[in-house]
Amino acid sequence: MKIVVLGGSGEMGRVICTDLAETFKGEIVIADRNKSKADAFAKSFKSRRIRGARIDANDVDSFNDELNGANVLINSANYYVNLLAMQGALANNVHYIDLGGLYHMTLKQLKLNSKFKKKNLLAILGCGSTPGITNIMAGHYAKGFETIDSIDIQFADRDYTKYNMPFMLPYSLDTLYDEFSMRPAVFKNKKHIFTDPISGSIGVNFPKPIGLKSCFYTLHSEVATLPNTFKDRGIKECSFRGGFDREFVDKIKFLIDMGFSSREQIEIEDKKITPRRLSVMLMNRFVPNSSTKFNDIELLRVDISGMQNGKSKRIVAYCKAKTNKKHNIPAGAWDTGVPPSIIAQMIANNKIDYTGVLPSELAIPSDLFFSELKRRDMVVFARNK
Repeated sequence: MKIVVLGGSGEMGRVICTDLAETFKGEIVIADRNKSKADAFAKSFKSRRIRGARIDANDVDSFNDELNGANVLINSANYYVNLLAMQGALANNVHYIDLGGLYHMTLKQLKLNSKFKKKNLLAILGCGSTPGITNIMAGHYAKGFETIDSIDIQFADRDYTKYNMPFMLPYSLDTLYDEFSMRPAVFKNKKHIFTDPISGSIGVNFPKPIGLKSCFYTLHSEVATLPNTFKDRGIKECSFRGGFDREFVDKIKFLIDMGFSSREQIEIEDKKITPRRLSVMLMNRFVPNSSTKFNDIELLRVDISGMQNGKSKRIVAYCKAKTNKKHNIPAGAWDTGVPPSIIAQMIANNKIDYTGVLPSELAIPSDLFFSELKRRDMVVFARNK
């Protein structure tokens, strides 16, 4: 068996590959535009099963050699290349999964359903933490509902880490810029609407040690798929809110307000560059050094309301993730990188019997998935309200 990880030497790719190295017995190909970077990361595992390779999503031919004989392509690169990566998987008859498409990209990806079905291939969209774990939780805990009024998703964390830098990014600054500046989709009264960025703030009570957290709308993929998944049960509302710390929100918003997220070129000393590209390059310098010991907890929350056995019913489900102490991986990175590893192995081992392009809530066997999370010290639990 063979699994290829596109963007495998990036932040999320490294977590995916770390879990694959410990739990998957087949060949692992760490693919990156920069082959030397991929090779260096592959060598760190000191395993003949793991090697580096060059794949550039913008170069269709670069997929061909490395996807030859592969079972699954995990795309952990920026969501901008999702369609290109799917085309690479299709051309080489390989199953596909990714971390999500931030709503608009997800809708475009779903249109490839017939092409994947025709080739008897499976593509599962949104296989990280959220989208991903939260979607699978929604599919699992909604089973007993005859009708569904609402599904609302939030996340929050508590970080005790002492950082040696002024700014710490949880994931790609490009994606953060989009989440904080693009109009978030909300499903209300059985219709998708778009509202103002960083709006809809509410206080959400999470289990200890997080407690009350302010959560607001951001653009996310869950709202693109869950309303359609539960359309037959009359779902009326669906939303996603992020529980970012206020100080972090203010910093990202400041960068956006100052124009650093702009894609319009500017000229600096006779060279043209976009403010977004420049700021992303600058922020990428803020990487914790080896002495930084992460210590954080993240909680994903799925709130489902509807009717069960003729009575009003509400279930609030959580997934709790902690820092992986063995590999010094923060909770938010751990619960994002582990699910693609689990799901890719399910596909490679024929544990999923679907074809076409599907969201994770429809494709993943939840009981098996939750048991694999538990093996990695992530616990899913629910409370009736």
